[in-house]
Parts: sequence; structure tokens; C-alpha cells
Amino acid sequence: MPFDIASSPPVPAPDELARFYFEAAAQHRLELLRCQQCGHFVHYPRPVCNRCLSTSLAPEEVSGRGTLYSYSEIHQPSHPYFTARLPYLIGVIDVEEEPGVRIPTGIVDAVREDLRCGMPVQVVFHEVTPTLTLPYFRPTEEA
Repeated sequence: MPFDIASSPPVPAPDELARFYFEAAAQHRLELLRCQQCGHFVHYPRPVCNRCLSTSLAPEEVSGRGTLYSYSEIHQPSHPYFTARLPYLIGVIDVEEEPGVRIPTGIVDAVREDLRCGMPVQVVFHEVTPTLTLPYFRPTEEA
């Protein structure tokens, strides 16, 4: 059977530093690195705290709540997989635990007209492939 790129999503290849993030998502948990020196959350995964420059970072589960910092409705696919899914919403989420620490993500269960910056959102997990579950965000009930 020939490979059909349009039916296969682009799949990240996590390195050792980001592996915890994808393993937690597979278990429907959202984890971010937290500096063990100053307590600052760090995202995207990196080896050094961007606040105090400590290399003592460890994964920690966060609530999955936050606010919508920014969003966009996508009409041009970046990969053939997304062509049949147009338009779709993406956003940047300020995590509740530390505003200013932001997660780029897909937005689900919403239409563009209902979105506004600063609205409360909650993580949900979607199985993208049998081996990849990703965190997405949706507006919360109080939104």
C-alpha cells in the first residue's frame, strides 16, 4: 500500500530534553519544566532556566488552565495533512501557574468569532496517531 502523506500528520521527534512533555501528554497530563533554583516554569523545553540560568530543571504537572494570549484562524495548509482540516484555529496560551510562560497549541471546540484574547481556556488531549497524543486547548465553561 503506498504511503499517503495527506492522511499522515507531521509527527514530532522528541529529543531527550522534550521526551517528558510527550510522555505526560500520552497520559493526559500537561507537564512543563520548572526551575528547582528559582521556581520559574520554562517552556519550550530547554536545558537552562531563562530567568536565573540554573541548569536544575525538572518536569512538573500544571493545571492545564490558562488564558488565550493570541490566536489565528489558519486558511493555508503548512502540510498536506492539514488541507482537509482547513480552516483551523491555533493559539498561544498563558499558563495559569505563571502568566508569561506560553504554550503554542491548537484551539478546539470553538469558532473564531467566539474567541477573544484573555479568555479562560482548559487543556484537552487528542490522540493524533496511535502513538502520539497532543495537548490542545478549548474555551472553558465560564468563557
